[in-house]
Amino acid sequence: MGHLTRNDEIRIVKLIEEWSEPKLTWPLIVEACKSKLNINRARQSLMKLPAVHMAMKDRKAALKAPTEKRGWVKDILQANERIEKLTEANQRLKFINQQLLARFLTWQANADMHGITQTILDRPLVQFRR
Repeated sequence: MGHLTRNDEIRIVKLIEEWSEPKLTWPLIVEACKSKLNINRARQSLMKLPAVHMAMKDRKAALKAPTEKRGWVKDILQANERIEKLTEANQRLKFINQQLLARFLTWQANADMHGITQTILDRPLVQFRR
């Protein structure tokens, strides 16, 4: 049980950075070091290493940070219902957009047939005072 090498320290930091379980404690890290890295050290020994201590603080903060975005739902049933509603709204909007595009093409053809230029069509509307 000699001194930890720089490589051992890097492996411990990597273990902490890749920690995926929701709970992260020093006893869990000590146990993970024993089982995964074959490094048997006490919590106090690991805490004295600045890189390990900083990695532990950063990873704990990352695990505590909210991962859900605003508007997301936790329940899969609610999520599916929301997806259905949004899909229906999207289809409605696509249909309306197609109708407006057809109407625009009619207006464009009529304007061309009656000699109305782009300049005339782009004029701003007159604001009347009441």
